[in-house]
Amino acid sequence: MNHYHSIRLIAGILCLCCFPTIFLYAQISEGGLPPSFQFMTNLKSTEQPVQIPVNFSVEDLKVVDAWRVSQGAPLAIAKRIETDLSISNSGNWRTLPDGQKVWQLHLEAKGAIALILSYSDFYIPEGGKLFIYNADKSQVLGAYTTRTHPQNGHFATEPIAGDKITLEYVPAASGEEPLLRISGIGYGYNHLYVTKETKSAQEELSGPCMVNINCEEGDDWQLQQKGVCHTIQLIKGQYFICSGSLVNNTAKDKKPYILTAYHCSQTMDGLGEATDEELQEWMFFFHMERTGCDNSSSENRYEPIVGCTRKAAIPIQNGSDGLLLLLNENIPDNYDVFFNGWDRTGTPSPSGVGIHHPSGDYKKISTYGKYPVESITWRNADTKQTGARNAHWNTTFDETTNGHAVTEGGSSGSPLFNDKGLIIGTLSGGTSSCEDPNGLNLYGKFSFHWNKFSENSKERMDIWLDPQNTGTTYLAGMSQDGQTVEAGLMAPTDLTARKTTDGNIELEWKAPIYQQIIGWGDQGKGYQFGFEGDPFYYGQRWDTNDLTPIHKKTITTVYFTPVENVSYAVYIEQGNRIYEEDLTDIEYQKTNAITLKKPFTIDAGQDLIVAIHAKKYNKKISPAFADEGPAIDGKGNIYAMSDKKWATFPTEELDANSCISFVVTSEEGELTNSASLLRAKRQALNPMKSTKMTIIRSEVASSSPEGFLITDFTEPTGYQINRDQLELATLPASSTQYTDKNIPANAPVYQVYALYNDKKSQPVTIDTDTSVDNEQIQREEEVSIQPNLFSDQVNIIHNQQVKLLEIYASNGKLVRKIQHPGSIIHTGSLPQGVYFFRMTTDRTTKTIQGIRK
Repeated sequence: MNHYHSIRLIAGILCLCCFPTIFLYAQISEGGLPPSFQFMTNLKSTEQPVQIPVNFSVEDLKVVDAWRVSQGAPLAIAKRIETDLSISNSGNWRTLPDGQKVWQLHLEAKGAIALILSYSDFYIPEGGKLFIYNADKSQVLGAYTTRTHPQNGHFATEPIAGDKITLEYVPAASGEEPLLRISGIGYGYNHLYVTKETKSAQEELSGPCMVNINCEEGDDWQLQQKGVCHTIQLIKGQYFICSGSLVNNTAKDKKPYILTAYHCSQTMDGLGEATDEELQEWMFFFHMERTGCDNSSSENRYEPIVGCTRKAAIPIQNGSDGLLLLLNENIPDNYDVFFNGWDRTGTPSPSGVGIHHPSGDYKKISTYGKYPVESITWRNADTKQTGARNAHWNTTFDETTNGHAVTEGGSSGSPLFNDKGLIIGTLSGGTSSCEDPNGLNLYGKFSFHWNKFSENSKERMDIWLDPQNTGTTYLAGMSQDGQTVEAGLMAPTDLTARKTTDGNIELEWKAPIYQQIIGWGDQGKGYQFGFEGDPFYYGQRWDTNDLTPIHKKTITTVYFTPVENVSYAVYIEQGNRIYEEDLTDIEYQKTNAITLKKPFTIDAGQDLIVAIHAKKYNKKISPAFADEGPAIDGKGNIYAMSDKKWATFPTEELDANSCISFVVTSEEGELTNSASLLRAKRQALNPMKSTKMTIIRSEVASSSPEGFLITDFTEPTGYQINRDQLELATLPASSTQYTDKNIPANAPVYQVYALYNDKKSQPVTIDTDTSVDNEQIQREEEVSIQPNLFSDQVNIIHNQQVKLLEIYASNGKLVRKIQHPGSIIHTGSLPQGVYFFRMTTDRTTKTIQGIRK
C-alpha cells in the first residue's frame, strides 16, 4: 500500500525591477543607446501610440488565478494579446536632426505593469540595429543585431516595465530590410513591481527568510550557482516562471541542456502543454542575483537566452516531473556560466543546498544538513495525481546565519545539490514557507528522470546526457572554458598554519572525510507496528561480508522516525560490544538525525546490528515504521523483545523492512580489546511467532533516507601543497604536515589539495596574514590590475591580498562584487565604457580606473 502527501506545484511569479538608472539589458545584444536619445530635449514625438486592446478584466484574472493557486496550480504573471504589427504595416520612419533615419513604433497596453513582445518573424540584417525602451526611458533593450537571432522565425524580447513602449530601428547601410512581425504582446498584470516607490503598494517578492546566493551560505557554491537560471515560459497564451539549471553531458561538448520540471511546461490546470512554437519564445536568465548578501545591494547584470527545444519530458503522473531542454544557441563565451554535474545513483545525501529563484526574485540558496533528504511519493489530493512510487526527494531546509530559506512559487524546476556539489533532483513543489519553514520541499529524483519512466527516447534523459553510452553514474560539472570540476573528490579539512620559532611556517591538516548512508529496503513508510505496549527492539543487520569495505570506520549518526508518547533509545550491538543511548530531544513524525555522543567503530569480523529500542509506550500506539517490502530477510526485518533474542518478522504478517539507517564516515576509530578481529560465524535468524504484533497503515508521508549496499570509501593518494598558487611539494597520503622553510617577504597564502591518482580536489586555503599565531607577515607588493585598457579579461596583480573586489561603472553603479577574487577576472559581459576597480585588503582600499574597449 502506497502512501502519499497532498502537495502543490510551485511554478511561480516574476519580478521586474526598473529604477531611474537606465538599464541596458537584452538578449545577445550590442549595447548602446537609441539615436533619438541624444535629441531628447528638443525632439518630441507627436505620434499617438498604437493601442493594444485589453478585452479582459485584470481583476477577474486575478480572482481566477488566486482560486487556481489555492488548488495547487502555478501562478500566471501575464496574458498574451494577439497582434499583427510589422515594420511594413505599423509605425513611421522619421529623420532625426542629424539626418539619421529611424523607424519608430509606439505601443500602449493600458494598465500593464510590464510588456513582453512576441514575434513570428525576427531578423535584423547586417548593420541594422533595433532598440526597445519604455516611456520614461529607464529601461532599454538592445541593440539587437543580426547575431541576436540570425535564423529568423519565432522570438521574444524580455519584459520591459510599464504600459507604453517604443521600438526604434536603425536601418542597415545596405538597405536590406528587416523582418519584424509582432504576433503577440504579453500583458503583465500580477505579482510585478516596477519601481522602488511602488514596491510597498505591490506584493512583496520572496519571503523575508530567503538567503541571497552571495551571502556566506553561498561561498562554497559559486560555481554551481553560475549554472542556475530564471525562466519565463509561454504556454497556451499565458506566461509563467520557473527555475532551471544548465547540465553537463558525458561528451563534455558544452551543449546547452537545461534541466527543469515538467510541470513548468503545463498550463494551470495541467491539461495544456507548451507547443514547439511556444518553446521558441521561452526565456532563460543567467546571473540574476544580488551582488552582496543584503537585499539593498545592487543587482548583477543578467545574461539572457531565448528559445529551446524539448528533448525529454517525464510527467509527474506516475513519474518524477522532469524536463530536459536544449537551448537554440550555444552560450556566448563571455557569459561565464557553469554546466552543473549530476549524480544518477539515487543515493540519498546527508547535506547540500537548493539554488533557485523564489517568486521570480534574485537567486537564493537554501541549505540542508540537519535532516537528510528522504524518499517520498508525490500526490495531489485535489487532482488525484500521483507520482511514481518514491520518485521524489523530500528536503527540510535548515536555519542558517542569514535566514531560513525554503522554496516558493518560481522555485519549481530548480536543482537540488548533494554534498558533492552534484544535482540529484529538480523541484516539483512543497508546503514550506517562511511561516512554516519545516514544511515539505519535493524534488523529482534525477535518478528517476534518467531512464526509469519509459523506454521512449523522449521520456528519458540518459540518451541525451550520456550520448557516448558510458554508463557513468555521476558526472563532474564543467566551466565554460572547458575546465572540469571533479565530482565527489573531497578536499582536506581543518588546515592550520603555525609560525615556528625559527621563522618557518608549519602547515597541518586532516584527511578528507567521506560519508555513506546505509540501510536495507526502500524505506518508504508503509506500515507502523508495535507489540501492545511491550518494549521491543527493531532494526537491521549487516554481516561480515557486508562490512569488509568499512572495517574500523565509524558510525556517527542514526536516522529514524519517532512517534509521540514513546520513550526511545539508539541500540548498536556487535559481538560483545553494546552501545545504547536514551533519546530525549526528538521531533515526532519526521526523520530525526541522531548524532551519537560517541562514534561507534565498526569491526568487520562481527555481524553488526543497528536498532531502535522502543522502551515505553501505550498499548494503542505503534512506535515503529516499516517500508512496503518485500523484506530483505535476515537483514532488513529483525526485531527482539526484552530478552534480545533476535528474530525476523513473520513474513505472513509483515513482509517489510524496518525504517532505520545510519551514517558511516571514512574516519577511523579504535577497536577495544574485547572486539573480535576474526570473522565470527554468522548467526541464523528465524521468524518469531508473535500473537501480540499489531500492524497499521502509516499516515506519515515522507520516509527515511534510502539505504544502499556498502561501498569502499574514496581514499586520497597524496597531497599537493601550493604557495600563492605555485606548487611547492607533493606528499604521500600518510603525510598531513608540511613545513615551508623559504618564507617570502609578503604573507603567503597556502593551498592544500587532496590528490586522487591523476585528479585532485578543490583546495583548502589559509591566509597566513591573518592566521599565523597573531604574528602578521608584512606585505610589500601593491595590488593592481593589468591591462587598464581591457576587453574580455583583466589580471589582478597580487590577487591573494585582495579580500574584496568591487567593480563600479562610471555612473557609480556597482556591477560586480567578488570576495577573494582569483588572478583573472572575466569582463566580456561588461558593456564598453569606463570602470573603477576597488580592491580592499587588510591594510587599505585602492581604486584603479580601467576602460572596457
